[in-house]
Amino acid sequence: MLEVAVIGAGTSGLVAARHLIHAGLRPTIFEAARTVGGAWTPSSSSALNAPTKSNDNEHYYSHPAGKMWSGMTTNLSKYTCRFSDWPWPEGSNTFPTVEEMNEYLTSYSDAFLAPSKPMFNFLLECQVTNVEQLNTSSEFNYKVEWMDLQTQTCHSRDFGGVIVATGFFNRPRWPSFLPRNYDPRSHVGRKKYSKPQISHSSTYQSNQLFKDKSVAIVGASFSALEIAADVSKSAARVVSILPSVPWVLPRWVPIIELLRNKDEEGNIASKNNEDATVTILPIDLVLYQRTKAYPQIPETTFLDPESCRTRHKNLQSMVGSKQLHSPLGEPANWDEPPFVAISDEFLDLTREQKIEVVNGRLSGIDDAGNLQIESKQLCRDGSELMSIDDIDHVICCTGFISNLESFLSPQIIDALEYDSEDSFSPLTLAWDTLHPSSLPNMAFCGMYRGPYMGIVELQARIAAGVMNGSVSISCEEVKSALEISRSIRTATPKAQFPHFDYIGYIDTLAKLFYDDCYPIFNVNIGDVVLPSFYQANEEISEKSKQELETEFLRGQDGSRMPNIVLQSILGKWSFERYIMHLQTNKVERVYGTVNYSKYFERSSNDEEEIDGDLVGHIFKHPAKERPVLYREDGVYELSPTQKFDVFREYEYECNKDVLDIFFVEGGKRAHLFLSLKFVPEILSCNGGHNGEYWVKATSDHLCIKDLYSATFRVKLNGLSASEIVIKYRVKGPSKDYESTTILKPSWS
Repeated sequence: MLEVAVIGAGTSGLVAARHLIHAGLRPTIFEAARTVGGAWTPSSSSALNAPTKSNDNEHYYSHPAGKMWSGMTTNLSKYTCRFSDWPWPEGSNTFPTVEEMNEYLTSYSDAFLAPSKPMFNFLLECQVTNVEQLNTSSEFNYKVEWMDLQTQTCHSRDFGGVIVATGFFNRPRWPSFLPRNYDPRSHVGRKKYSKPQISHSSTYQSNQLFKDKSVAIVGASFSALEIAADVSKSAARVVSILPSVPWVLPRWVPIIELLRNKDEEGNIASKNNEDATVTILPIDLVLYQRTKAYPQIPETTFLDPESCRTRHKNLQSMVGSKQLHSPLGEPANWDEPPFVAISDEFLDLTREQKIEVVNGRLSGIDDAGNLQIESKQLCRDGSELMSIDDIDHVICCTGFISNLESFLSPQIIDALEYDSEDSFSPLTLAWDTLHPSSLPNMAFCGMYRGPYMGIVELQARIAAGVMNGSVSISCEEVKSALEISRSIRTATPKAQFPHFDYIGYIDTLAKLFYDDCYPIFNVNIGDVVLPSFYQANEEISEKSKQELETEFLRGQDGSRMPNIVLQSILGKWSFERYIMHLQTNKVERVYGTVNYSKYFERSSNDEEEIDGDLVGHIFKHPAKERPVLYREDGVYELSPTQKFDVFREYEYECNKDVLDIFFVEGGKRAHLFLSLKFVPEILSCNGGHNGEYWVKATSDHLCIKDLYSATFRVKLNGLSASEIVIKYRVKGPSKDYESTTILKPSWS
């Protein structure tokens, strides 16, 4: 029985070990931390690492445990963040937290890698320090050396195969003006100034550590935008320094989809090919829909300018004009590949000046501690170098570089054409998994930038299949795959990820392993691709397909619409209101501005305790979405000669499937005014809507003896609203009028 060393017990290592066992092989799993989970390991569980054979200053970062901050949620849904044969428990959050991801991986390990199983060894708190290839014709191909971190003793053993599953998130990548081995704890390579302090996103833990500080966040990635949004809850000032402009998408997005129908028993009967409606879905269920029937191959590995422009246009259609009219702006060059970052709040925070945006690259820090920014925007003096002063802390969200040179022998490093400075794609591998001609029975799982659990699992299946002989790959296939790997590494301009064509990549791996047996579900154009379809258990696939259909139904029932409406209307509007008195036909006019603010301020004497969180300067609402303040400032025109200033305030708040509107009196929320349940208006599949659509809600309110019948209509395009129409029909003993208010965004 072939014995295989698996280095790492994170996402990749666990699934690799599980499929080695399934293939009849015997894995030994090496993990430097005390628990499984890798990058999803809570920081309190990480073990202190021993120095590796590379630079001793790097030992603090040599293991990926603890790279996620507490409470962080995934940027892809549970449908994509899962293994094919291990569903999430019923009722799990659609976007799991880091703690929930760790629990998921632990449960997977308990199910398939329990200590009672005799087919493997689990060596926790054991740091691999060297792997070298043996020149022998025996069954042992590799020598593995490691240190037991508990006993501080060194050990070695020969194995028939090795799977490297240490992941890509190993050692922080710093801005170019800092040395490669920069260590904020020892101040190696740092100038002598009192501030700012410098840290990396990998050590970020809580916004409370930056209370009342001025903080700069460097980077344009998911972590950069999410950390900036999180820090803004406590910091006095937040500056986001972005070297490039990504498309910023939230976790939930509305799209135009065919209307789903149910039969009498509540099951999905069919799609209505005549009518379409607004469907609100997790972002990955929108992005990962087939453009070709299975197999969607060959994988796209290069984007020409026309393809880039098409992708930019598709992303813009999701965002609408919201990003264009924010301080961030849209990407300027649509001839180059688009970058995407997922964040629910970043754009709104920039639009309300809670986060300052600087488009440029941090090039240095001068002797006075001022940040030097190379900006494409000319400064007042005509230079392209701007300075930001009075920053207390800089958080570098600048990515990671791998650390394979710290434990792989020079011979193996050379065979892999490894470049430790390449943060994009540092290895040459067939399908980012194998190099069989030079390194037989050595495989890599999850060793590429942006690993997906479905991809990693297929890499593990292929590696195990090659090692036990059940998967046969020709020399020509391997040669072609290695050339593709080299072309990805040298391509310019580079895409956001080496394998940006997720569906093409997962289909390529599936065809390699399954030939054409699987998937059998969701193989047509427009179908959503999920990891659960790439395995042989049809019961699991059937259940997953039903869950997916249920998700689409929920996306069409209007329950998610209040959040989308509330996001879309944030910002400044101009309005005109006409009040028609039906008894006299007299018309009165009100005009002015409206500001919908999510991060509104309260005076210090209005502080209150909400769900255990002190609310004051900036409204914090930990239990649910923040309310939105409607502030109207206008002029009431009774006649051409009679005018006076008016203002009013309401609070809008999502409450499950309705949008509640409360009166605000004396600066404080008063009683409920209206509860609005928005319903998207049905659209024709013949088009003509140009991506724009209306949503509508009605509600009544009895104010003593007066009945207010309200109709709200909001015109949406992607995530932005372009028009709001609010109508009231008011009837009572002394009132009989209709009020129509039309709001237009201030940028229109």
